[in-house]
Amino acid sequence: PEEPAPPPKLTYAIMRVFYATDRNRTENTEPATFFGTERSELSYGICEVSIPREHRMGELESASIWKLEFREDPEKHVVLLNVMPTEKNQYFTELSTRIRASAGKNAFIFVHGYNVSFEDAARRTAQIAYDLAFDGASVFYSWPSQGNFGSYSIDETNIEWSQSNLRRFLEDFVAHTDADNVYLIAHSMGNRALTKAFVALVSEKPELRQRFREVILTAPDIDAEVFKRDIAPQLVVNNISVTLYASSEDKALLASKQFHGY
Repeated sequence: PEEPAPPPKLTYAIMRVFYATDRNRTENTEPATFFGTERSELSYGICEVSIPREHRMGELESASIWKLEFREDPEKHVVLLNVMPTEKNQYFTELSTRIRASAGKNAFIFVHGYNVSFEDAARRTAQIAYDLAFDGASVFYSWPSQGNFGSYSIDETNIEWSQSNLRRFLEDFVAHTDADNVYLIAHSMGNRALTKAFVALVSEKPELRQRFREVILTAPDIDAEVFKRDIAPQLVVNNISVTLYASSEDKALLASKQFHGY
């Protein structure tokens, strides 16, 4: 009898990323709509995301009607394939195992910004980890952004609400893992919660600051005077390494300045 043919080789990579979220879980089992836009209790799990062979660094390849692409294709696009919720204890056990497998016991935690769905937060986290060839656990925290341009004020309210949940997650992260090098990355409005949660945590428990290698603030949608007066001094006092990326031509930040007056 003939031997069965070997399974075809995948033409894309599959990245496993860990998540924590205070979004509501919907009744939909499709990965793209597994979590909604409402507030909820903290929950945890793992996502699987495809990265196509022809992926270009920095890109988040998606289906485009201009290319007559009407469905996501893992061979061409960065696709959220699976969402696997786990109980808190199991989550931190698996997370710890991944961290210990890295050479430096490394992890990064990414907090997304305004107008971002859970799906896109997972895709972006996987893309960052893949492009950096990151050796460690790749984690994202997804707060209940509405995922549309017209809900800026709702997102502002929700990012403030999420701050205490994020602080608790950061504390649990260092308490339940052996990570020696934790990199914190935030984008846009996500910087508001991350900076305040992190400053509150290390101010209350300064012994934890040695576990955090660097805080990376990308296009931070934060009042500059509030940052200078309330946040930056605390980062300096706690001897935290900070990198800030911003562009004077960033249209979203210019719009935020017009909206707030500062």
